[in-house]
Amino acid sequence: MLVSRAFLVMTAALIAGCGLLPRKPPEAPGATLPTWIGRVVMVDAAHRFALVETSLPPRLEPEASLLAFRERRVTATLAVTPENRPPYLAVSILSGMPASGDTVALDESRPLEDITPE
Repeated sequence: MLVSRAFLVMTAALIAGCGLLPRKPPEAPGATLPTWIGRVVMVDAAHRFALVETSLPPRLEPEASLLAFRERRVTATLAVTPENRPPYLAVSILSGMPASGDTVALDESRPLEDITPE
């Protein structure tokens, strides 16, 4: 009887240690999707200016920070200007260079004072 209990305890320890028992999966890090605003429809590279078309015009404050994306890569950092006419947002190009068709999202990763124009 003592041998069978010892055998059961050792067997249970081996099964638990070998990963044969189901384990609670690790929690995924809290990833969030960007808040998509629209897409770039026009770029004036000489004046570092672009127009973004939005489907639902958000109420963005002037100087709100935006990011332009192409193929999952950031192409430019943008800032909203006060001159806007729905469904278009006028934006200043702070860094990088967007292209027509790039998608635009809110830059929720850093405050405006951390962004410096090139």
